[in-house]
Amino acid sequence: MTTTKLSRTVVGAVLAVVLSTFSLAPAVAATAPTITWAGAITEGASYVYGQVPAANTCAAVDEAAAAVDCTVSGYETTVGTHVLTATATAAEVTTTQTISYTVTAWTLKGFYRPVKMGENVWNKVKAGSVVPLKFKVYTGATKATSTSVVTGFTSQLVSCTDATATADPVPLTMTKKGYALKYRDGAFRKNWKTAKAAKVTKTVTKVTHKGKKTIVKKVKVKVTACYVVTVTTDDGSALKALFRLR
Repeated sequence: MTTTKLSRTVVGAVLAVVLSTFSLAPAVAATAPTITWAGAITEGASYVYGQVPAANTCAAVDEAAAAVDCTVSGYETTVGTHVLTATATAAEVTTTQTISYTVTAWTLKGFYRPVKMGENVWNKVKAGSVVPLKFKVYTGATKATSTSVVTGFTSQLVSCTDATATADPVPLTMTKKGYALKYRDGAFRKNWKTAKAAKVTKTVTKVTHKGKKTIVKKVKVKVTACYVVTVTTDDGSALKALFRLR
């Protein structure tokens, strides 16, 4: 073998070793960005509806301490448990961090006497009479005094046996003197004017047999009028009472 060929062979072998060394070297994995939270919402905290702090923000840096975009999603102020998620991406590596928090409902108390409360408890009232509805609302430990916390008052025809709805709810919007919602003497007050008729018309299915024939038809009958009256507050809480007219 000539000196020139030997030199080429040695160089080629060395180059092959060098290239194989490079090919075997493991790639260095990119480091996930580091996220920092800013804001008043903390992990596991509870906040009363209407008192939830503003949404947290976040900041993030990559492994070289250079700032990268960071976004926060999942912010809610409704009653329930929610999760804030901070997301940041650097060098195609995404990282997330979460904060879980709970929004608690208000406390409604009532309706007070003369209305009786309870599951399957029916208040028997004379048709056409006025029923005083008295209740209190607490936003956390604070008693609410503004009527703005009340978002709705409705009456709805229901079955007198199991209180299932038989018609759509009707808003109680009467605002003339004595019927408008007001706050007085430490409680909210609303007068409900009941329907003048103690019975309502209901369509039922009637089945009769004539010889070998079965006749099915719809007929209208008079049944006792039963209602559920509901007050709803801004947080979604509600008070309900059942009434049977006589």
